[in-house]
Amino acid sequence: MTPARPSSLARQWAVGPVEAPPHPDAEHGLTLDRVRIDWLDPLLVHPALDARGRRIGAFLGHAVDWRRGVVPHGTVRLDEAFSPDDADGFVERQVFRHTGSWAFVLDADGVSRLYLDADGTLSAVYDPETGRAGATAAMLLDDDAYAARFDGELHRHLDILREGWFPAGLTAHRGISRLLVNHHLDLSDGTARRHWPTGPIPETAEPEAACLQVAEQTRRTVEALRADGTLAAALTGGNESRFLLAACRPFAGELDFVTVDGPETRRDVDLARRLAARFGLNHRTLALRRADAAGQARWHAQTGHCMGGSNMVSHPTVLPLAEVDHFVVGFGGEIGRGFFWRPQDTADMAVTAETIERRMGMAPHPRVRAAVAAWLADAPEGDAFQTLDLAYLELRMGCWGYALSYVLPEVSHVSPMVGRTAYESMLSLPPAWRRENRLILDTIGLLWPDLLEVPINRYGNFRDGLSLLTRALRNPHLVAKKLRKLRG
Repeated sequence: MTPARPSSLARQWAVGPVEAPPHPDAEHGLTLDRVRIDWLDPLLVHPALDARGRRIGAFLGHAVDWRRGVVPHGTVRLDEAFSPDDADGFVERQVFRHTGSWAFVLDADGVSRLYLDADGTLSAVYDPETGRAGATAAMLLDDDAYAARFDGELHRHLDILREGWFPAGLTAHRGISRLLVNHHLDLSDGTARRHWPTGPIPETAEPEAACLQVAEQTRRTVEALRADGTLAAALTGGNESRFLLAACRPFAGELDFVTVDGPETRRDVDLARRLAARFGLNHRTLALRRADAAGQARWHAQTGHCMGGSNMVSHPTVLPLAEVDHFVVGFGGEIGRGFFWRPQDTADMAVTAETIERRMGMAPHPRVRAAVAAWLADAPEGDAFQTLDLAYLELRMGCWGYALSYVLPEVSHVSPMVGRTAYESMLSLPPAWRRENRLILDTIGLLWPDLLEVPINRYGNFRDGLSLLTRALRNPHLVAKKLRKLRG
């Protein structure tokens, strides 16, 4: 394929040196101390002031101060005075107290950095040579460079158009890297460095309390979004969707739930309807709509040519949700259930780059292996379970789940389970709790046990086997991917 730089850059942004000219495509700009932010509607940029009233940076996107129950608009006021000697600590305490979907530019006292939220939901790529960062490669490269630096060999090998994605910070363009979750980009020298965690995450002695902390963050984030505007929530048959419903029990009857209705989501529709009927939920389905070839090509380009698969085809389905201010999805709880673990794993086993690459399920490639090995060499001290969980979060989830952050600028997605408080709580759970999915099951049992009367991710009868067989026959490449994962 010959990729063309996308014609639409709605919601995209770029950060570069203050002396550089404004981005040629940008509609707005904000000059800080040493860097400038340029962006296109409908992205929001909010200057941030420290406790002394100094502007020390800016939020991009939607930040939710969930403990206070507000979605800040305009200037965001933080509670501490910034000190360059404790820049990462300041950001952890003051910036990462926010959920929502955001990136944060820190630019004060000679410290210029770009941070992502706890799952990189407003994803970013950067050019180490120039130190410039942006939403996708299209905000960093002109038309000629975008085509010339396209990595067609890796794009084909990873089967991006059908079911692929670029892991471990790789992108579709040579010399352009994706900023990994839990790493900040130093905008003065173009280097990315880990800022969290820096060592082992202690195991909690109170796992139920940790689970309820996740639920509290989830509920209070949704409450803040409801107070800010209209809202719809996804309802499927899966784990995180059920957790979200349980967390929001006090006002679940006031929410509007939606489920995509298509050949691959029949079970989700069935289970969602059973939940809605049993518990009196406001529920509707969205009929599957498929993009034509031009629409699929446009979607793929807006990811920086970094994502393909079923969403590329079905994305018009959720366009009716542009009518609401916030679309809430149950994404993020996988961190609490050992997604990369296998039954034979032990805390003291060796985790290699090959182990991680296989568990990502893609066709092996030396550049993928090298990128994973580089990450592993810099991973924080911790047992094998922590290493696997961080690999899932940083190398897969942030790269796969949110490379498509900018493809539907009309629909504002928020994952209320994503946040530093929730993720630290999830990663502190004992291994047995994560193996047995107790974050989901025990929390639902504590908050709304009747929800477990409807099975999670299964019909509970002969249709489960039939559904699995039908999916395998329809998508044989997914069977091959599953086998690669199991060999890890």
